[in-house]
Amino acid sequence: MAGDAATRIAREVDRANYDLRARVNEALRRGTDGLPVSGWALKEMLGHVAFWEEAAVPVILHMLRGTAIPGGWRFGSGYVPAGEWPAADVHNAREAAWAADQPIQTVLLRWDEAHSGLLGVLATVTEDEAVRHSDYFGGLSAHLREHAAGLAT
Repeated sequence: MAGDAATRIAREVDRANYDLRARVNEALRRGTDGLPVSGWALKEMLGHVAFWEEAAVPVILHMLRGTAIPGGWRFGSGYVPAGEWPAADVHNAREAAWAADQPIQTVLLRWDEAHSGLLGVLATVTEDEAVRHSDYFGGLSAHLREHAAGLAT
């Protein structure tokens, strides 16, 4: 059952997501959809963010808990893991390329769905899991804050 630490984790992740979304919305209002943000176009960065929020679901379910990933689960880009998990740079390049070919609304929808799925799993985190894996859970919100900082105006 989720406890205080788990509730705090979900709140921190959601707050970081809210802050990033506000900066993304401001960038879109300024018409910077395709301009580089730390080496990526905005939607490429968002494809990357969506991927890593999606990836948190199987990490929590399978790697941290040892339970099965739901059948048919896949990433929003269509990527299906097979064999050894590639290096982060491989995932980042693939997801940025996917996002580059998509309308911004498709990328935003994927990000929203990824975030919603992550919050759903975070709602099931136990107090013990929150404590034992605090570095991992803290990294979820830190990743979002890092990208928000990259969009600072």
